[in-house]
Amino acid sequence: MGGVNFRSLTFMILIAFFVWCSSIETCIARRGKHWRQSTNGAALSKKKGGSHGHRNYHNGGSKPKPPPPQSHKATPSPKPKEEVPPSTPSPHGRYGYDQQSTVFNVLDFGAKGDGKSDDTKAFQDTWAAACKVEASTVVVPAEFVFLVGPISFSGPYCQANIVFQLDGTIIAPTDARPWGKGLLQWLEFTKLKGIAIQGKGIIDGRGSGWWQDAPYEDPYDDERKLIIPLNSTVQERPPMPVRNELSGKMPSIKPTALRFYGSFNVTVTGITIQNSPQCHLKFDNCKGVVVHDITVSSPGDSPNTDGIHLQNSNDVLIHSSDLACGDDCVSIQTGCSNVYIHNVNCGPGHGISIGSLGRDNSKACVSNITVRDIVMHNTMNGVRIKTWVDRDLFRGFCSRTFKFLRSNFQL
Repeated sequence: MGGVNFRSLTFMILIAFFVWCSSIETCIARRGKHWRQSTNGAALSKKKGGSHGHRNYHNGGSKPKPPPPQSHKATPSPKPKEEVPPSTPSPHGRYGYDQQSTVFNVLDFGAKGDGKSDDTKAFQDTWAAACKVEASTVVVPAEFVFLVGPISFSGPYCQANIVFQLDGTIIAPTDARPWGKGLLQWLEFTKLKGIAIQGKGIIDGRGSGWWQDAPYEDPYDDERKLIIPLNSTVQERPPMPVRNELSGKMPSIKPTALRFYGSFNVTVTGITIQNSPQCHLKFDNCKGVVVHDITVSSPGDSPNTDGIHLQNSNDVLIHSSDLACGDDCVSIQTGCSNVYIHNVNCGPGHGISIGSLGRDNSKACVSNITVRDIVMHNTMNGVRIKTWVDRDLFRGFCSRTFKFLRSNFQL
């Protein structure tokens, strides 16, 4: 009986041992299966670029092996913000201007503004940049003096409605070399649409040297022969301005300070033009001209220094200006029509003139000229029409509608 009990006990222990071993293998098998599922899920997550593999780590399961180092790329980092490429710089990119600029300052293009350095090229470069932009502005800043030689601000390929903002001072060279054998203009604007010169600046022609070199018996306007002296003491050759700071004799051809040619819708306002070698402001072949609130100033004995000269120009309005010069305050030449002048202070000077007309028997037509509300002081004449005397007096001279109204003469 004791042997039976011992055998039964041994048998039961063996059965218990087998049962226990069976449970351990099943557990290990389950854990291995779980690990394989987790590994497969992580691999699938990597292929999809997802980050949700952590959902398989539950019920106390062991963690998978760490992924390879490159697995951190599964979640891409945010792309850097794309930079907007800068606009294409102009040829003068070193001055900070691009194609979107509308204001062009001559200082930014190399001008010195010290009154001694030659700033002609800087003005040329500034204009070349502004010319390409519609409604652009060229700035000549205040409190600077710019020495500028003969220059042409020309179209016809410039954009329309350019403003030349003149607040500083522009002076002409007094050296003969920049003028060569002689030029007809100093500052010239040609073939432009909608050009305006405005501001509080000064254009100074420094013309005293030209006046001294000019012959007194001027072939174009030798009018002193016609003057009847009031006290019989008029000098045959009154003193001329003294030459100043010139190196060499100036050419016999004298330049106009500011000239507009072949332009449409021209405005000049606010500025001062002084001491021009010849005419101060000239319009030739222009249409739609407005001049107001300007000042012209030169000595009363400076030869041929007309204030404003019109030729072959139509639809002109001149008003609210002070014109003091050595010749006509306003001279109107052949080919002009629809000219209206009012509220102008004229003097010293020769008054307001139409002509001279019909030189060399040429045909000269002027029409629709109105002059009113003018104050004349220290002038040679009031308002006059001048023609060239030839064999056939007034030959080829045609005129229509001249109106001279309500002018105040202060001799």
